[in-house]
Amino acid sequence: MRQITKAALTLAATVTMAAALAAVAVGPASATYRPPSIRQVCGGTAESSVCVLPPGVTTAPNSYSAAITVTKTGITGATVTFALTAGSLPPGLTMPAGSGSGIVITGNPAKAGTFNFTVKATDGGLTSTLAYQITVTVQGPPDQLLCNAANGSFLISGACVLPDAVLGQPYQGHLTTSHQADGTLSTIAGSLPPGLTLPATFTGSGDTISGTPAQADNGNTYTFTVQGTGDQGQPLYQSYQITVDPNVPLTVELPTGGPGGSPSPALFPAPVGKAYAQDFAQSGGAAPYTWALTAGQLPPGLTLQTDSCCGPRYANNELAGTPTTAGTYTFTMQVSDYDGQQATQQFSLTIYPPLQVATTPLATGTVGVAYSRDLPAQGGAPPYTWYVVNELPPGLTLGTTAPDSDNVLTGTPTKAGTFSFPMEVEDSQGNTATGTVTVTIDP
Repeated sequence: MRQITKAALTLAATVTMAAALAAVAVGPASATYRPPSIRQVCGGTAESSVCVLPPGVTTAPNSYSAAITVTKTGITGATVTFALTAGSLPPGLTMPAGSGSGIVITGNPAKAGTFNFTVKATDGGLTSTLAYQITVTVQGPPDQLLCNAANGSFLISGACVLPDAVLGQPYQGHLTTSHQADGTLSTIAGSLPPGLTLPATFTGSGDTISGTPAQADNGNTYTFTVQGTGDQGQPLYQSYQITVDPNVPLTVELPTGGPGGSPSPALFPAPVGKAYAQDFAQSGGAAPYTWALTAGQLPPGLTLQTDSCCGPRYANNELAGTPTTAGTYTFTMQVSDYDGQQATQQFSLTIYPPLQVATTPLATGTVGVAYSRDLPAQGGAPPYTWYVVNELPPGLTLGTTAPDSDNVLTGTPTKAGTFSFPMEVEDSQGNTATGTVTVTIDP
């Protein structure tokens, strides 16, 4: 039996323990150490470094509730405490010290105004601080600058696009507020078009940009930002855009490329059952523009729509849909601009039956006798062009009678029999149809 000394056992135990400790210290090669942290999460709208919580009102029912929460990373404690470190809550609202991962500000707001405060969250030695804002109004949502069709404006990429101005013509662009109370506004970025001004104070529904636009010196579109206060000192802020147009009368532009290849009131024809779209265009005047049917009838299945390509500056400027009834339709369109100018134009649109190859057999021919017959097409928009799909009867080929092309089965038949062969026809609008043509050749 082998003897093991005490010293050897002690050394082996020491080596084994050192290896185990090294394995624990190093850990798996893929492990990543993340230091513990906490972070407050904005439960409202983040504006710069301030979390704007939902607004409150002083008029019943005015129960208010807004949550403040934190997220945790790594190994943290079970309890987070919250404390107000700067500013004050709106009177009537309270914030508990809290525990867990969040608290709720509750109560019934008692005073209108905008209140800024800072909350500090603490979890052991970990902290997170965030600035908050709550706006309280007498009733309803906060006062704000409006951008909608009521004042001829619309939002594009956050900027409120006001109605166009016209060089040399008096202009008014209304900056309306939701509470329609007194307030102040000033331009803090960009510039108004030359010749236009914005009063520093306003009463009633809002402020008004007014004046007579002068010649544009750096292009014709101006972007600017205004800031101020509204009802009970509530903050107002909005970016705007004004385009200055040349002083040109409003007219309707005729579509190009219609029948005849030049500007024409005759719109592109369309087949029954196929999706159709045609934009109307204008020149001059001041946007936004609105189109309307004032006389006649639109083809059944087609309606006036606002083309998504062009934005809200042009309302009902597209005739679109799927025609259901063949015929020629005449109608009058009117375009109106924001200043009240109007222009009209009569248009016509032909809706034709679907293109097809007629199934009626061709006249009978005789071997050795010259033969010539037009190929039968129905519907579509003439003229037609024909194409051979497979083979024609022996001795026959395609000829042309203008304005169609390859539309005549002609030649001298060399073989008797009844021949059925596929043909393709194309109309002037690029629509195609395939069908079977039948002809009998006697001996």
